Amino acid sequence: MKTEIIYFSATGTTKAVVTAIAKGLTGNVHFIDITQPEKRKNVTAVNGDLIIIAIPVYGERIPHFLFDYIKQIKGNGTLLAAVSVYGNMGFGISLEQFKDFAKTNNFRLIAAGTFIGQHTYTSKEAPVAYGRPDEQDLSQAEFFARSIQQKIKMGDFTCPEIPKCILAGFITELPDSGTRFLVRQPRIKGTSCNACGACARKCPVGAIDLNTLEINESKCLRCYACVKICPKEARTGGLRLSVFRTIFYHIGMKRKKNQIFL
Repeated sequence: MKTEIIYFSATGTTKAVVTAIAKGLTGNVHFIDITQPEKRKNVTAVNGDLIIIAIPVYGERIPHFLFDYIKQIKGNGTLLAAVSVYGNMGFGISLEQFKDFAKTNNFRLIAAGTFIGQHTYTSKEAPVAYGRPDEQDLSQAEFFARSIQQKIKMGDFTCPEIPKCILAGFITELPDSGTRFLVRQPRIKGTSCNACGACARKCPVGAIDLNTLEINESKCLRCYACVKICPKEARTGGLRLSVFRTIFYHIGMKRKKNQIFL
């Protein structure tokens, strides 16, 4: 069986999850990384027996620029497994979006999973999902893959029961940059920046000018890929107010479990 794994991973957490999923699969596995803007210029043509699409959740949903991209992918009856990776807060309406996508684009959704990754805005003061996915998470990702293949082997191609989101559907209409009111735009601290350009090359939405290293506020996703990639730790970010950090920590302090739907 040939499996194609399409994934977006600005800071490496989703990549860690799909790498573990691949370990649980037998047959030919091919990765399609759509993280960088140039990788999303052309629509991916699916050629696998099974397609796995893994996307991180932003604001309880799949961000617009990614959902708009995957909506161009046609399934022709191909089997699909959907994966949402979120920072221990909530996967929101993302699985329902995947279900609608499968129906509209002629995929057969046979499995879905929600996996925890370290939250983008984790800090010493608010270590939400710090260090995740951990060994237990990755082991469960492998199990998810084995379960999918077992379901296929049994000839069961039924759609799993996807839990209804308690949030209103209008959240899918919120802008990708909606977090700017809570989260600071990454900025350069002091004189530690050596203008290497790593941040600009890593930005998944092309928001950083390679020459000036200035960030386009309207494009910035607040994914903090630039903060994490900087070899000099010259970029910083964080929540705008300390009270936001307190609320953020209390909402995300309890360890949530990965979930599998088959």
